[in-house]
Amino acid sequence: MVIKIGMFATSSSLDSIKKESDFKYLKSKGFEIIETDNLRKKVGHTAGSIIERVDGIHDLLRNPEVDILMAYWGGANTNELLPFLDYSLFAKFNKPIIGFSDTSALLLAVNKLAKITTFLGPAGISFDKPDPFDYTFDYFKKMLIDKKEDCIIKDSEEYADDQYFLREDSDHRVKEKNVGRKVFRHGLANGEVVATNLQTLLVLAGTRFFPELKGKILFLEEEEGQDTSMIHRFFTHLSQVIDLSTLSAICIGRFASQSGFSENDSEEMIYEEVFRGLELPIIYNLDFGHTDPMFTIPIGGEAKIDTYNDILEIKQIKL
Repeated sequence: MVIKIGMFATSSSLDSIKKESDFKYLKSKGFEIIETDNLRKKVGHTAGSIIERVDGIHDLLRNPEVDILMAYWGGANTNELLPFLDYSLFAKFNKPIIGFSDTSALLLAVNKLAKITTFLGPAGISFDKPDPFDYTFDYFKKMLIDKKEDCIIKDSEEYADDQYFLREDSDHRVKEKNVGRKVFRHGLANGEVVATNLQTLLVLAGTRFFPELKGKILFLEEEEGQDTSMIHRFFTHLSQVIDLSTLSAICIGRFASQSGFSENDSEEMIYEEVFRGLELPIIYNLDFGHTDPMFTIPIGGEAKIDTYNDILEIKQIKL
């Protein structure tokens, strides 16, 4: 049976990139792609009007041929769709929905209001870059195709965060050796998973779409366009929005080199300030977010963390 992926855009249009995407990698894996009518449409800085973007998602949910909904990428305006979505449709059809970055606003809202599992993981762009990582596809397949209940997360051997699209030889990626996950604070944790882009989570603060975080294991990622001062700002804001001590654990995705961390302005310096006094496991430099590759994280699933034995296990559960 051919699995059909419904490709949608909640914010930025596919028309904003130079080349025409043909989804070659996903098609080589046996998938068929069904595009929303607004995917390649551009109105101002978004992929169509609010209603066009909402209707595109609703149409994919109702379409019996569509098995999985995947965002092509993010942007900055997914949050404006949230009041207009019919959450009963998500609950009725309960199809896997996956993406990252700004799309996490949709993922969090659907998880909370439709009470279904959603997935922070690869988007269409993840497989549309040169030299797509099999690591990304393998974890996507384990979670959404094979529907494995338990998944042990291992670190990738290599990663890439190069701006290949700015080079003349843009047909390949510059890959670096991955040093693997790092532990800021050791500990043990079990809990329900919430996974999101950091600044997108903060955009939802004070709204009915903001997730319940008490007791949760929080996975956070941030985009490459934010420098160290802004990342520090976002983490500080988060610590003022919620009581971080009520979390079970914090897992942070790898930041891109464009963010500008250095020995004199490091991640650890930010964590020392923001996480001061917290007695819960904190892991960072994990394989998810705005660098490649990434593993897939079920929002509403469960995670087990044992930093002493280097264990990160994710379990998806049907809500």
